[in-house]
Amino acid sequence: MSSTGQATLSTDNVNLIINALADYAKETGIDLSRNPFAAKLEQSRSPDGVLQLLEEREKAFKEYRSDNRRLINCLNPAVKVLHRFSGILSEVASKVSRTFHLL
Repeated sequence: MSSTGQATLSTDNVNLIINALADYAKETGIDLSRNPFAAKLEQSRSPDGVLQLLEEREKAFKEYRSDNRRLINCLNPAVKVLHRFSGILSEVASKVSRTFHLL
């Protein structure tokens, strides 16, 4: 941190960030610099503006998650049954495989 209390970025850190973003774009095919959120972030001129954007994203995520809670609640019993069933199948398969090897 500098004497004014603000964090400073070295050239090495900036290069690391740029390289990481380039690697991400290459791996995923998603260029984060073209994301609408990136444009809003770039237009923010103060830490409070950045925090406000992040709070908006947090609120949107919480709303998305609560809207999809019904789906998760419906899938929960099915996943539990399938998990138990797979455990039973695993035990049966291991017994069959031991029997087969004994012959």
